[in-house]
Parts: sequence; structure tokens; C-alpha cells
Amino acid sequence: MNTRDLQYFAQLAESKNFSQVAREFGVTQPTITMALKRLETYFNVQLMLRDQSHQELQLTPAGEQLYHHAQIINQELTLAAHEIKGSAIRFGLPPIIGNYYFPQMASELVRTGLMDRLDTKEAGSADLLQEIRTGHLDIALLGSSGPLVEEDLEVLPVTQSPFSIVLPPDHPLAQQPELSFNQLGNEKFILLAEGFVHAKAFEWFERQSVASPQVVYRSSDVGLLKKMVGEHVGISFLARLAITPEDHLITRPLLGNNQPAFQISVVYKKGTRLSASQEELIRVLLSVSNK
Repeated sequence: MNTRDLQYFAQLAESKNFSQVAREFGVTQPTITMALKRLETYFNVQLMLRDQSHQELQLTPAGEQLYHHAQIINQELTLAAHEIKGSAIRFGLPPIIGNYYFPQMASELVRTGLMDRLDTKEAGSADLLQEIRTGHLDIALLGSSGPLVEEDLEVLPVTQSPFSIVLPPDHPLAQQPELSFNQLGNEKFILLAEGFVHAKAFEWFERQSVASPQVVYRSSDVGLLKKMVGEHVGISFLARLAITPEDHLITRPLLGNNQPAFQISVVYKKGTRLSASQEELIRVLLSVSNK
């Protein structure tokens, strides 16, 4: 039996979509189809049924049993690979958290010997969330626009930062201690790209107001956005933690009840058997916010 087939099958059992699984693993759809056929031949039983009326895949009772065992086998194989490779921890870290929050815990990670064990991947939180689901990452420190609720994942809140309007010091609105989003209808905005959680939060404020600010530029580079604000190209909308004294910019909170905040959480897949080093990493990630 090919253990890769079990990985494909487990993901197919969760997503019920051949094309989606193929994209996640970077293979063709026939590869996933053949993997399912090999498993059904090996066990001499049908594992999945296609519901023609709803165009959906359904696990047979035998498929449910294999899915349960495949999860355990895949986790054991992942753990064994990590132990053989020296206990490397595949760690996801979005750019904003990596640049403006993660440095606070760097010294503790070095002291505990964990820094050298991190195999870090930087990407947007949405992409890293999917990497956790497919088993390509062990643990991630993710951002979300409010509490992150995912039934298949363990989510441990770490800290949060309010979203703020970012202005050059000489901007007229910088003289006000707080702002209403309705005041910003005539402003030009420089925002993070659509893949960032900031875009979702910005849309929330738009829905709560009558203002429709003009977005003149989007980028995934936070440093570039802040420089453009400093050059008076426009104003921006960022989590407060992304602004430092060295930026020489002003932040102003937004008025409004029950507004979203930039939530940082430790995330890993439910049912994962954590190694000692992974448990220690989680402890460090959670402890820094309590200092």
C-alpha cells in the first residue's frame, strides 16, 4: 500500500472534492481518483459513493473506518518524520505578526533551543490555515478579524490589537482623538491586499457606515504602505501593533461598538499528538502575551 494514497484519501474524506484535493497536493485530479481506486482494490470494498442528486461524495461505512485509521497513520508518519529529521517544527507565520509581534518571543525561543528547530513558512493567514488542515504545517501563529472559530482546529487565543486609521502627523484628522468611519468618505486609502484579514475588517466598517472611501493602492508590503502614508499619498487602515515609533505616523481609533479586532491565535489540527518540543513552543507563544 502507498501511504501517500492514505493522505489523499483522508483529505478527500474531509473536503469531498477531487479537484480541491488535487490542488492542495499539487497533483492532477486523475492522481486522486487512481489513489481511491487502489485503496478500494487493496481492501476489496467500496470506500466512497457519489450522490448523483446532489453531486456529492459520501463515505461508506468502510470508508468511515478507513478515514479514522488513516488520520492516525498519517499523524504517526508525520511525527516519525519529524523525529528522524531532528524534531523540526513546521511553523506558519504571517508577515505582520512575524515583523511586529513575533520578535517579542524570539529571546525566549532562543533560550529554550526552539528557534533552531523552527522550519518557518511565511504567508497570509488564510493560506497558512489551509496548510495546517492538509498537514503541511504543524503549528501556526495566525491573525483573524475577530475570534477564529474552526471545528477541525485547536485555536488558542494569544492577544489582540485594535484596527486603527493611520495618518501622517500633519493630516487634519490627526488632531482628533478618535474618528468615525463616516468622516473618511473623501479620503484616499492605501490598503493591504485582499488576502489579508485587514480587508475583511475594512469591509465591516464600510458596511456599518454611509462612507465609501476611495482605495487607490493595495500591497502585501506593510512597510511600503507606511512609507506611502508618510509621503501623503493617502491614509491607511492597519492593526495598531503594526505601527512603531520609528514610523513617525499617527494612529487614531475608530468609533463603533462590537467592531472587529486583529486577533492573534496559536492554531494546530485537532487530534494532533504533539511532541515535547511542539508543546514547549505553544507554551512560549502563549506565555509572552501574559507578561
